[in-house]
Amino acid sequence: MDDSLKTVDVVVRALERLGFFVAFGIPGMWSIPLYNALSESKIKHVLMRHEQNAVYAADGYARASGKVGLCISTAGPGAVNLAAGIAVPFKDHSPVLAITGQVPTYERGKDWIEDLDLEAIFSPITKFATQVSDPSEAYDVMCRAYYYCLEGCPGPSYVGLPGDIQKKISKDKGYVPTPPRTEPDPLVLEIVAGMINEANSPLIISGWGAILSNASDLVIRLAERIGAPVVTSMMGRGVLPEDHPLSLGPVGRRGYPVANDALSSCDLLISLGCRLTNLTLYDIKLSCKIIQVDVEDKNFSALSSIKVKSDVSLFIEAILPKIKPRPYRQVIKPKGSQLSHSIALNFAKAITKFSDATFTLDIGQHTIWIMQAINVRRPRQIIFSGNLSAMGYSLPASIGVKIANPQGKVIAVMGDGGFQMSSSELSTIKENCLGIAVCVFNNRSLGLIRQIQEVAYNKPYGVEYTAPPDYLKLADAYGIEGIRASNPDDVKKAIENLREPILIEIPIPANESVELTKPRILKD
Repeated sequence: MDDSLKTVDVVVRALERLGFFVAFGIPGMWSIPLYNALSESKIKHVLMRHEQNAVYAADGYARASGKVGLCISTAGPGAVNLAAGIAVPFKDHSPVLAITGQVPTYERGKDWIEDLDLEAIFSPITKFATQVSDPSEAYDVMCRAYYYCLEGCPGPSYVGLPGDIQKKISKDKGYVPTPPRTEPDPLVLEIVAGMINEANSPLIISGWGAILSNASDLVIRLAERIGAPVVTSMMGRGVLPEDHPLSLGPVGRRGYPVANDALSSCDLLISLGCRLTNLTLYDIKLSCKIIQVDVEDKNFSALSSIKVKSDVSLFIEAILPKIKPRPYRQVIKPKGSQLSHSIALNFAKAITKFSDATFTLDIGQHTIWIMQAINVRRPRQIIFSGNLSAMGYSLPASIGVKIANPQGKVIAVMGDGGFQMSSSELSTIKENCLGIAVCVFNNRSLGLIRQIQEVAYNKPYGVEYTAPPDYLKLADAYGIEGIRASNPDDVKKAIENLREPILIEIPIPANESVELTKPRILKD
């Protein structure tokens, strides 16, 4: 091994060896040595316009590719911006590695410029957070950070690199860690097999954990072997193609009625990588036994009859030989949306007709319209901030998705509120020649919050944009084509032969609404 390498050289060599091909970030004072080392590596750097968006791009890359995403910033405000973004992959169990510069060790704790306790900031929102204090351990630290991103239930890690440590001599140790996969207890498997064989009307519910485990084909095999219908959480959509005979679609607060009915009437629920949260179960009364399979104890529900700690793929592989095959039961397929008269929903249907595309979604009314309109065909086809509901997410996330799948069609969908939070990343899209369709539902307001305010207090407040920009002129300023869609056909034509980036503004009436279940804020 080369004993003359600086810490930053060792860090970059470790990143290359661990399989990183792209980093999203913004350089600053305390990451200059790191960026100099990065400039001589095989890792492509994508210069983002805001550090929070760098995380969202890395997260989009991770979710689309199944690999670990990488984002980089400097210390101080850059690191704090990065921390704001890292909360999204933390809540959604997405593997993202965040690296920041840090003030030199001799300045730490003196409250000088940019001195912040970054470990304390990142620790609550990562699986692993540390600072490199010993140059000789830099390689080990990077490997541990990578390991924790993938071990058990995936998630983000954080590493801080003090300015003086970056330039000191370190060691390239050459190894690559292999995170273990959790196998099910054989004794528990026997009990589970008996429960499945004895059930009269089993139902499978599949969540994001099954997608993270790459268990799609196995879920299909299990469902077909026992003739069980499959429902999903919102984040689990696509684990089974929704045009499959056994698919009933999503359950929960925004789920299909037929899926919710199946959940309330089954005698055995087999939960695969699904946390059974309040949004997934909603107000459904469960009277069945529950087998819950998850890779981490903290994800288990008190409702479960038996808890199986296991990687979902390994569980299904082990249980298939132990269960008796049975014929399909006739299932009623979910019907289309009840809001077929909605102008906005018709636009959503035009967007989602491209079944070969990957969609990144923001949070708002448009999310509900897209979720109602789409027929998800594959895992990782819809990417959104499921457990943090971050506005501004979809545009930078689409950058990561497109870089992960350069030949694939990528469509970012958002409201005008979310777009204004991250519209500067149009510059990143143009700079990197990314053929992404950016669809902006424009009702000149924060539509979903306005609607909830009207239900709760009979008046909106603080949600109207009285002087919004001209979005087409904004797109033109970035050198991107922009169109204002007057009907759904305009959207179809714009996306059909997508090669270059395009902004599609979709004006919708201010009174266009979604069907509201009672918001939690109104229950307090």
